[in-house]
Amino acid sequence: MKKVLIFLLFSITSNMAFSQISIEYCQKKAKENYPTFRNTGILEKTSKFSINNANKNYLPQFNLSAKASYQSDVTSLDIEFPFAIDLDLPTMPKDQYQAVLELSQLIWDGGYTSNKKEEIRAELETKKASLEVELYTLRDRIANIYFGIISIKEQKSQAKLMEKELERNYNQILAFMEGGLANESDLDLIRVEQLHINQRIVEIDLMEKSYIRVLSLLIGENLKYDSEFSEPNLSTSNLKDEIKRPELMAFESQINLLDLKNKMLNAQSYPYLGFFAQGGYGKPALNMFKEDPDLFALVGLRLSWNISSFYTRKDNQRIIETNKELINSNKSAFILNTKLQQETQKSEIQRLEKLVFSDKEIIELRERIKNSSEYKLENGTISTSDYIKDVNAFDLANQNMIVHKTQLLMSIYKYNNIINSDDEK
Repeated sequence: MKKVLIFLLFSITSNMAFSQISIEYCQKKAKENYPTFRNTGILEKTSKFSINNANKNYLPQFNLSAKASYQSDVTSLDIEFPFAIDLDLPTMPKDQYQAVLELSQLIWDGGYTSNKKEEIRAELETKKASLEVELYTLRDRIANIYFGIISIKEQKSQAKLMEKELERNYNQILAFMEGGLANESDLDLIRVEQLHINQRIVEIDLMEKSYIRVLSLLIGENLKYDSEFSEPNLSTSNLKDEIKRPELMAFESQINLLDLKNKMLNAQSYPYLGFFAQGGYGKPALNMFKEDPDLFALVGLRLSWNISSFYTRKDNQRIIETNKELINSNKSAFILNTKLQQETQKSEIQRLEKLVFSDKEIIELRERIKNSSEYKLENGTISTSDYIKDVNAFDLANQNMIVHKTQLLMSIYKYNNIINSDDEK
Protein backbone atom coordinates (compact mmCIF):
# COMPACT_ATOMS: atom_id res chain seq x y z
CA MET A 1 0.00 0.00 0.00
CA LYS A 2 2.84 2.31 0.89
CA LYS A 3 4.51 1.67 -2.49
CA VAL A 4 1.26 2.46 -4.29
CA LEU A 5 0.91 5.78 -2.46
CA ILE A 6 4.51 6.70 -3.28
CA PHE A 7 3.95 5.84 -6.94
CA LEU A 8 0.75 7.92 -7.09
CA LEU A 9 2.48 10.84 -5.39
CA PHE A 10 5.37 10.61 -7.86
CA SER A 11 2.97 10.48 -10.81
CA ILE A 12 1.05 13.52 -9.56
CA THR A 13 4.17 15.59 -9.00
CA SER A 14 5.56 14.51 -12.40
CA ASN A 15 2.37 15.59 -14.16
CA MET A 16 2.39 18.88 -12.29
CA ALA A 17 6.01 19.48 -13.28
CA PHE A 18 5.23 18.55 -16.86
CA SER A 19 2.33 21.01 -17.08
CA GLN A 20 4.55 23.84 -15.82
CA ILE A 21 5.79 25.63 -18.94
CA SER A 22 8.62 28.18 -18.84
CA ILE A 23 9.81 30.62 -21.47
CA GLU A 24 13.31 29.07 -21.36
CA TYR A 25 11.80 25.68 -22.20
CA CYS A 26 9.84 27.16 -25.11
CA GLN A 27 12.94 28.95 -26.45
CA LYS A 28 14.97 25.74 -26.31
CA LYS A 29 12.27 23.61 -27.97
CA ALA A 30 11.59 26.22 -30.67
CA LYS A 31 15.28 26.32 -31.58
CA GLU A 32 15.50 22.53 -31.78
CA ASN A 33 12.27 22.32 -33.79
CA TYR A 34 13.25 25.00 -36.32
CA PRO A 35 14.09 23.32 -39.66
CA THR A 36 17.46 25.00 -40.15
CA PHE A 37 18.66 23.88 -36.69
CA ARG A 38 19.45 20.49 -38.24
CA ASN A 39 21.78 22.24 -40.67
CA THR A 40 24.41 22.41 -37.92
CA GLY A 41 24.97 18.66 -38.12
CA ILE A 42 24.95 18.75 -41.92
CA LEU A 43 27.54 21.54 -41.99
CA GLU A 44 29.79 19.64 -39.56
CA LYS A 45 29.61 16.50 -41.70
CA THR A 46 30.43 18.46 -44.86
CA SER A 47 33.39 20.11 -43.11
CA LYS A 48 34.65 16.74 -41.90
CA PHE A 49 34.56 15.32 -45.43
CA SER A 50 36.39 18.38 -46.80
CA ILE A 51 39.13 18.08 -44.17
CA ASN A 52 39.50 14.38 -44.98
CA ASN A 53 39.94 15.28 -48.63
CA ALA A 54 42.58 17.88 -47.74
CA ASN A 55 44.50 15.32 -45.67
CA LYS A 56 44.66 13.05 -48.71
CA ASN A 57 46.99 15.51 -50.41
CA TYR A 58 49.81 13.77 -48.53
CA LEU A 59 48.76 10.30 -49.61
CA PRO A 60 50.71 8.70 -52.49
CA GLN A 61 49.13 9.60 -55.81
CA PHE A 62 48.99 7.11 -58.68
CA ASN A 63 48.57 7.94 -62.34
CA LEU A 64 48.25 5.40 -65.16
CA SER A 65 48.72 6.57 -68.74
CA ALA A 66 49.05 4.84 -72.11
CA LYS A 67 49.62 6.10 -75.61
CA ALA A 68 50.09 4.83 -79.13
CA SER A 69 51.41 6.91 -82.04
CA TYR A 70 52.75 6.76 -85.56
CA GLN A 71 55.29 9.34 -86.69
CA SER A 72 55.91 10.49 -90.27
CA ASP A 73 59.58 10.82 -89.50
CA VAL A 74 62.05 9.85 -86.79
CA THR A 75 65.50 10.85 -85.68
CA SER A 76 68.23 9.20 -87.73
CA LEU A 77 72.05 9.19 -87.76
CA ASP A 78 73.23 10.43 -91.17
CA ILE A 79 77.00 9.97 -90.91
CA GLU A 80 79.32 9.80 -93.98
CA PHE A 81 82.54 7.86 -93.47
CA PRO A 82 85.68 8.69 -95.57
CA PHE A 83 86.16 5.06 -96.33
CA ALA A 84 83.91 2.16 -97.02
CA ILE A 85 82.65 0.41 -93.86
CA ASP A 86 80.02 -2.18 -93.30
CA LEU A 87 78.05 -0.60 -90.41
CA ASP A 88 74.31 -0.86 -89.83
CA LEU A 89 73.23 2.20 -87.83
CA PRO A 90 70.11 1.76 -85.64
CA THR A 91 66.90 3.67 -86.46
CA MET A 92 63.90 4.54 -84.29
CA PRO A 93 60.54 2.91 -85.12
CA LYS A 94 57.86 5.14 -86.51
CA ASP A 95 55.12 3.28 -84.60
CA GLN A 96 55.52 3.77 -80.85
CA TYR A 97 53.57 2.35 -77.86
CA GLN A 98 53.94 3.08 -74.19
CA ALA A 99 52.14 2.41 -70.87
CA VAL A 100 53.36 4.18 -67.73
CA LEU A 101 52.37 3.93 -64.05
CA GLU A 102 53.57 6.91 -62.00
CA LEU A 103 53.75 7.19 -58.22
CA SER A 104 54.05 10.73 -56.80
CA GLN A 105 54.41 11.73 -53.18
CA LEU A 106 54.09 15.32 -51.93
CA ILE A 107 56.94 16.30 -49.62
CA TRP A 108 56.29 20.02 -49.05
CA ASP A 109 53.54 22.30 -50.31
CA GLY A 110 54.41 25.56 -48.56
CA GLY A 111 51.77 25.04 -45.87
CA TYR A 112 48.92 24.92 -48.38
CA THR A 113 47.26 21.78 -46.95
CA SER A 114 47.43 22.87 -43.31
CA ASN A 115 46.08 26.32 -44.18
CA LYS A 116 43.37 24.73 -46.29
CA LYS A 117 42.17 22.70 -43.31
CA GLU A 118 42.12 25.81 -41.14
CA GLU A 119 40.16 27.61 -43.83
CA ILE A 120 37.59 24.79 -43.94
CA ARG A 121 37.17 24.96 -40.16
CA ALA A 122 36.83 28.74 -40.32
CA GLU A 123 34.18 28.44 -43.04
CA LEU A 124 32.29 26.00 -40.80
CA GLU A 125 32.38 28.44 -37.87
CA THR A 126 31.21 31.26 -40.14
CA LYS A 127 28.25 29.24 -41.41
CA LYS A 128 27.39 28.08 -37.89
CA ALA A 129 27.53 31.67 -36.64
CA SER A 130 25.22 32.80 -39.46
CA LEU A 131 22.86 29.96 -38.58
CA GLU A 132 22.94 30.99 -34.92
CA VAL A 133 21.97 34.53 -35.94
CA GLU A 134 19.02 33.16 -37.91
CA LEU A 135 17.91 31.02 -34.97
CA TYR A 136 18.30 33.98 -32.61
CA THR A 137 15.51 35.84 -34.41
CA LEU A 138 13.12 33.18 -33.11
CA ARG A 139 13.53 34.47 -29.57
CA ASP A 140 11.46 37.61 -30.15
CA ARG A 141 8.65 35.62 -31.76
CA ILE A 142 8.53 33.14 -28.90
CA ALA A 143 8.69 35.91 -26.28
CA ASN A 144 5.81 37.84 -27.91
CA ILE A 145 3.60 34.76 -27.94
CA TYR A 146 4.61 33.57 -24.47
CA PHE A 147 3.98 36.92 -22.75
CA GLY A 148 0.78 37.24 -24.76
CA ILE A 149 -0.42 33.97 -23.22
CA ILE A 150 0.52 35.14 -19.72
CA SER A 151 -1.37 38.41 -20.25
CA ILE A 152 -4.41 36.58 -21.65
CA LYS A 153 -4.50 34.14 -18.73
CA GLU A 154 -4.35 36.98 -16.19
CA GLN A 155 -7.09 38.85 -18.05
CA LYS A 156 -9.14 35.67 -17.97
CA SER A 157 -8.66 35.38 -14.19
CA GLN A 158 -9.73 39.00 -13.76
CA ALA A 159 -12.78 38.40 -15.99
CA LYS A 160 -13.73 35.37 -13.88
CA LEU A 161 -13.51 37.48 -10.72
CA MET A 162 -15.69 40.09 -12.39
CA GLU A 163 -18.16 37.37 -13.34
CA LYS A 164 -18.44 36.26 -9.72
CA GLU A 165 -18.82 39.88 -8.59
CA LEU A 166 -21.68 40.44 -11.02
CA GLU A 167 -23.34 37.21 -9.99
CA ARG A 168 -23.20 38.33 -6.37
CA ASN A 169 -24.62 41.73 -7.40
CA TYR A 170 -27.38 40.02 -9.35
CA ASN A 171 -28.46 38.03 -6.29
CA GLN A 172 -28.19 41.18 -4.19
CA ILE A 173 -30.49 43.10 -6.55
CA LEU A 174 -33.01 40.25 -6.39
CA ALA A 175 -33.01 40.60 -2.62
CA PHE A 176 -33.44 44.38 -2.91
CA MET A 177 -36.40 43.87 -5.26
CA GLU A 178 -38.14 41.78 -2.63
CA GLY A 179 -37.67 44.62 -0.15
CA GLY A 180 -38.81 47.24 -2.66
CA LEU A 181 -35.36 48.86 -2.90
CA ALA A 182 -34.80 47.93 -6.56
CA ASN A 183 -36.83 47.30 -9.69
CA GLU A 184 -36.65 45.20 -12.85
CA SER A 185 -34.54 47.75 -14.77
CA ASP A 186 -31.83 47.53 -12.09
CA LEU A 187 -31.74 43.78 -12.58
CA ASP A 188 -31.54 44.27 -16.35
CA LEU A 189 -28.49 46.50 -15.93
CA ILE A 190 -26.68 43.75 -14.03
CA ARG A 191 -27.77 41.16 -16.59
CA VAL A 192 -26.36 43.28 -19.46
CA GLU A 193 -23.02 43.49 -17.69
CA GLN A 194 -23.09 39.72 -17.15
CA LEU A 195 -23.60 39.19 -20.87
CA HIS A 196 -20.72 41.56 -21.64
CA ILE A 197 -18.37 39.74 -19.30
CA ASN A 198 -19.43 36.39 -20.77
CA GLN A 199 -18.61 37.71 -24.24
CA ARG A 200 -15.23 38.84 -23.00
CA ILE A 201 -14.49 35.44 -21.49
CA VAL A 202 -15.42 33.72 -24.78
CA GLU A 203 -13.11 36.07 -26.72
CA ILE A 204 -10.29 35.50 -24.23
CA ASP A 205 -10.74 31.72 -24.47
CA LEU A 206 -10.53 31.79 -28.25
CA MET A 207 -7.49 34.08 -28.17
CA GLU A 208 -5.80 31.89 -25.56
CA LYS A 209 -6.32 28.74 -27.64
CA SER A 210 -5.05 30.49 -30.78
CA TYR A 211 -1.86 31.65 -29.05
CA ILE A 212 -1.22 28.22 -27.54
CA ARG A 213 -1.72 26.54 -30.94
CA VAL A 214 0.81 28.89 -32.54
CA LEU A 215 3.29 28.26 -29.73
CA SER A 216 2.74 24.51 -30.08
CA LEU A 217 3.60 24.70 -33.77
CA LEU A 218 6.76 26.67 -33.09
CA ILE A 219 8.08 24.33 -30.39
CA GLY A 220 6.85 21.13 -32.07
CA GLU A 221 4.87 19.98 -29.05
CA ASN A 222 1.15 19.87 -28.34
CA LEU A 223 0.61 22.08 -25.31
CA LYS A 224 -2.51 21.65 -23.20
CA TYR A 225 -4.82 24.62 -22.80
CA ASP A 226 -4.84 24.16 -19.04
CA SER A 227 -1.04 24.14 -18.83
CA GLU A 228 0.45 26.59 -16.36
CA PHE A 229 2.79 29.13 -17.91
CA SER A 230 5.25 30.33 -15.29
CA GLU A 231 6.01 34.02 -15.06
CA PRO A 232 9.72 34.74 -15.63
CA ASN A 233 11.55 36.05 -12.59
CA LEU A 234 12.74 39.34 -14.04
CA SER A 235 13.99 42.46 -12.31
CA THR A 236 15.37 45.86 -13.29
CA SER A 237 17.86 45.88 -10.41
CA ASN A 238 20.73 44.27 -12.30
CA LEU A 239 20.37 45.06 -16.00
CA LYS A 240 23.68 44.57 -17.76
CA ASP A 241 25.30 46.54 -20.57
CA GLU A 242 27.69 44.04 -22.17
CA ILE A 243 26.56 42.92 -25.63
CA LYS A 244 26.90 39.18 -26.30
CA ARG A 245 24.90 38.87 -29.49
CA PRO A 246 25.65 36.03 -31.95
CA GLU A 247 26.06 38.65 -34.68
CA LEU A 248 29.34 39.71 -33.04
CA MET A 249 30.60 36.13 -33.25
CA ALA A 250 29.53 36.07 -36.89
CA PHE A 251 31.57 39.21 -37.61
CA GLU A 252 34.62 37.76 -35.83
CA SER A 253 34.36 34.46 -37.69
CA GLN A 254 34.17 36.32 -41.03
CA ILE A 255 37.33 38.29 -40.21
CA ASN A 256 39.10 35.11 -39.12
CA LEU A 257 38.14 33.46 -42.38
CA LEU A 258 39.58 36.36 -44.38
CA ASP A 259 42.85 36.15 -42.42
CA LEU A 260 43.12 32.48 -43.33
CA LYS A 261 42.38 33.25 -46.98
CA ASN A 262 45.30 35.67 -46.87
CA LYS A 263 47.52 32.87 -45.56
CA MET A 264 46.28 30.68 -48.41
CA LEU A 265 47.47 33.32 -50.89
CA ASN A 266 50.94 33.17 -49.35
CA ALA A 267 50.95 29.37 -49.42
CA GLN A 268 49.97 29.34 -53.10
CA SER A 269 53.01 31.47 -53.96
CA TYR A 270 55.47 28.89 -52.56
CA PRO A 271 56.98 26.06 -54.67
CA TYR A 272 55.84 22.46 -54.33
CA LEU A 273 58.38 19.69 -53.76
CA GLY A 274 57.59 16.04 -54.36
CA PHE A 275 59.03 12.61 -55.07
CA PHE A 276 58.02 10.55 -58.08
CA ALA A 277 58.70 7.09 -59.47
CA GLN A 278 57.71 5.75 -62.90
CA GLY A 279 57.53 2.26 -64.23
CA GLY A 280 56.41 1.29 -67.68
CA TYR A 281 56.50 -0.87 -70.73
CA GLY A 282 56.93 0.53 -74.18
CA LYS A 283 58.30 0.48 -77.69
CA PRO A 284 60.75 2.04 -77.54
CA ALA A 285 61.64 2.04 -73.84
CA LEU A 286 64.35 4.37 -72.52
CA ASN A 287 66.67 3.22 -75.28
CA MET A 288 65.21 5.11 -78.20
CA PHE A 289 67.01 3.05 -80.79
CA LYS A 290 65.90 -0.31 -79.48
CA GLU A 291 63.01 -1.54 -81.61
CA ASP A 292 61.91 -4.33 -79.29
CA PRO A 293 59.44 -3.49 -76.50
CA ASP A 294 61.02 -3.38 -73.07
CA LEU A 295 60.38 -2.50 -69.41
CA PHE A 296 61.76 0.72 -67.94
CA ALA A 297 61.79 2.62 -64.64
CA LEU A 298 62.98 5.94 -63.27
CA VAL A 299 62.80 7.87 -59.96
CA GLY A 300 63.43 11.47 -59.02
CA LEU A 301 62.38 14.70 -57.30
CA ARG A 302 60.04 17.23 -58.83
CA LEU A 303 59.92 20.94 -58.02
CA SER A 304 57.05 23.03 -59.36
CA TRP A 305 56.46 26.72 -58.79
CA ASN A 306 53.52 28.66 -60.14
CA ILE A 307 55.25 32.01 -60.49
CA SER A 308 52.26 33.55 -62.24
CA SER A 309 50.44 33.58 -58.84
CA PHE A 310 52.47 36.70 -58.01
CA TYR A 311 50.60 38.57 -60.75
CA THR A 312 47.35 38.72 -58.74
CA ARG A 313 48.62 38.23 -55.19
CA LYS A 314 48.78 41.90 -54.21
CA ASP A 315 45.37 42.72 -55.64
CA ASN A 316 43.81 39.70 -53.91
CA GLN A 317 45.36 40.80 -50.62
CA ARG A 318 43.93 44.29 -51.12
CA ILE A 319 40.49 42.76 -51.76
CA ILE A 320 40.75 40.82 -48.49
CA GLU A 321 41.75 43.92 -46.53
CA THR A 322 38.88 45.89 -48.09
CA ASN A 323 36.41 43.18 -47.13
CA LYS A 324 37.77 43.23 -43.57
CA GLU A 325 37.22 46.98 -43.42
CA LEU A 326 33.65 46.45 -44.65
CA ILE A 327 32.98 43.82 -41.98
CA ASN A 328 34.44 46.02 -39.23
CA SER A 329 32.28 48.89 -40.46
CA ASN A 330 29.16 46.70 -40.33
CA LYS A 331 30.17 45.51 -36.87
CA SER A 332 30.51 49.08 -35.60
CA ALA A 333 27.11 49.97 -37.07
CA PHE A 334 25.54 46.91 -35.43
CA ILE A 335 27.02 47.80 -32.02
CA LEU A 336 25.79 51.40 -32.36
CA ASN A 337 22.25 50.30 -33.31
CA THR A 338 22.20 47.77 -30.48
CA LYS A 339 23.22 50.44 -27.96
CA LEU A 340 20.45 52.70 -29.29
CA GLN A 341 17.99 49.84 -28.78
CA GLN A 342 19.33 49.39 -25.24
CA GLU A 343 18.70 53.02 -24.34
CA THR A 344 15.24 52.97 -25.94
CA GLN A 345 14.33 49.83 -24.03
CA LYS A 346 15.65 51.26 -20.75
CA SER A 347 13.36 54.27 -21.20
CA GLU A 348 10.43 51.95 -21.91
CA ILE A 349 11.18 49.93 -18.77
CA GLN A 350 11.27 53.10 -16.65
CA ARG A 351 7.97 54.29 -18.15
CA LEU A 352 6.23 50.98 -17.46
CA GLU A 353 7.61 50.82 -13.91
CA LYS A 354 5.98 54.16 -13.17
CA LEU A 355 2.71 53.03 -14.76
CA VAL A 356 2.62 49.82 -12.71
CA PHE A 357 3.35 51.79 -9.54
CA SER A 358 0.50 54.22 -10.27
CA ASP A 359 -1.77 51.33 -11.33
CA LYS A 360 -1.49 49.87 -7.81
CA GLU A 361 -2.59 53.16 -6.28
CA ILE A 362 -5.43 53.54 -8.79
CA ILE A 363 -6.69 50.02 -8.01
CA GLU A 364 -6.70 50.76 -4.27
CA LEU A 365 -8.67 53.94 -4.82
CA ARG A 366 -11.07 52.33 -7.29
CA GLU A 367 -11.70 49.44 -4.90
CA ARG A 368 -12.55 51.89 -2.10
CA ILE A 369 -14.87 53.78 -4.46
CA LYS A 370 -16.55 50.53 -5.53
CA ASN A 371 -17.03 49.39 -1.94
CA SER A 372 -18.46 52.77 -1.05
CA SER A 373 -20.86 52.61 -4.01
CA GLU A 374 -21.93 49.13 -2.97
CA TYR A 375 -22.72 50.43 0.52
CA LYS A 376 -24.71 53.32 -0.95
CA LEU A 377 -26.57 50.93 -3.23
CA GLU A 378 -27.59 48.82 -0.25
CA ASN A 379 -28.91 51.95 1.44
CA GLY A 380 -30.65 53.20 -1.68
CA THR A 381 -28.63 56.42 -2.01
CA ILE A 382 -27.12 55.57 -5.39
CA SER A 383 -28.54 54.15 -8.60
CA THR A 384 -27.58 50.74 -9.97
CA SER A 385 -26.19 52.35 -13.13
CA ASP A 386 -23.82 54.53 -11.09
CA TYR A 387 -22.75 51.51 -9.10
CA ILE A 388 -22.07 49.56 -12.32
CA LYS A 389 -19.88 52.43 -13.57
CA ASP A 390 -17.73 52.18 -10.46
CA VAL A 391 -17.53 48.39 -10.79
CA ASN A 392 -16.44 48.72 -14.43
CA ALA A 393 -13.91 51.40 -13.52
CA PHE A 394 -12.40 49.04 -10.91
CA ASP A 395 -12.31 46.23 -13.48
CA LEU A 396 -10.66 48.49 -16.05
CA ALA A 397 -8.01 49.53 -13.52
CA ASN A 398 -7.20 45.85 -12.92
CA GLN A 399 -7.01 45.20 -16.65
CA ASN A 400 -4.61 48.12 -17.11
CA MET A 401 -2.49 46.77 -14.29
CA ILE A 402 -2.32 43.34 -15.99
CA VAL A 403 -1.37 44.85 -19.35
CA HIS A 404 1.28 47.17 -17.91
CA LYS A 405 2.76 44.46 -15.68
CA THR A 406 3.04 42.05 -18.61
CA GLN A 407 4.50 44.77 -20.81
CA LEU A 408 7.09 45.53 -18.10
CA LEU A 409 8.13 41.87 -17.89
CA MET A 410 8.33 41.66 -21.65
CA SER A 411 10.36 44.88 -21.85
CA ILE A 412 12.90 43.53 -19.34
CA TYR A 413 13.08 40.26 -21.23
CA LYS A 414 13.44 42.12 -24.52
CA TYR A 415 16.27 44.23 -23.06
CA ASN A 416 18.11 41.07 -21.98
CA ASN A 417 17.45 39.62 -25.40
CA ILE A 418 18.86 42.72 -27.15
CA ILE A 419 22.25 42.14 -25.49
CA ASN A 420 21.81 38.34 -25.22
CA SER A 421 22.12 38.37 -21.45
CA ASP A 422 21.51 35.01 -19.76
CA ASP A 423 20.71 36.68 -16.45
CA GLU A 424 16.95 36.97 -16.02
CA LYS A 425 16.76 37.32 -12.27
